[in-house]
Amino acid sequence: METVILKVRDCVEDWLITTGIDEFDYETSTSSKIFTLSNSNAVSSSIVVYKNGVLWADSNYSYDSDTGKITVTGTLSAGDTLEVNYSYYEKYSDGEIRGYIRSSFTHLAIEKYRTYTAKSDNVIFPTPTEQEEYLIALIASILIQGSIRTYRTPEITITFNETDSKETKIKKIIKQFRKTYGVLEYIDTTSVSEIEEEI
Repeated sequence: METVILKVRDCVEDWLITTGIDEFDYETSTSSKIFTLSNSNAVSSSIVVYKNGVLWADSNYSYDSDTGKITVTGTLSAGDTLEVNYSYYEKYSDGEIRGYIRSSFTHLAIEKYRTYTAKSDNVIFPTPTEQEEYLIALIASILIQGSIRTYRTPEITITFNETDSKETKIKKIIKQFRKTYGVLEYIDTTSVSEIEEEI
């Protein structure tokens, strides 16, 4: 799933910004120990917190990507300052993009290409090929933006009419992809051996 998320971000031009910095003052012992980052869609693994200028162990806080809030579990005293450094995406959270990716699975199934499922937030089954990851990402990006006019790779070029709906664009993409790459067909080897014996 993570590689597909990155491909979707490329399609919708949602680039990683690495300069997120927020400062919070803990004023009194009765102040809230929950702080909201000024930029949503922070990358959890990128968050680094400094307490009074000293790097603070990540066991002292947790980050909730759904709310964009940091909850401090470590000790704070009145007058302490926290500086939070992080990277973030400007447009979409990972959760939002996962939702669009799951929606793309519905379109692939309806068009009888293949049925995918998200076993968890990070596992797609069956595992798509690299080309299929691009197909899934492109469908997800059309669901997000809808304004894609042309899609071009060394193997595929698709130009859409301005009046094409999202559904029409998705159908065209799947049809062209099927023509260019085909769909893997699974053959039951037992059936093949029985046919050979009859011949």
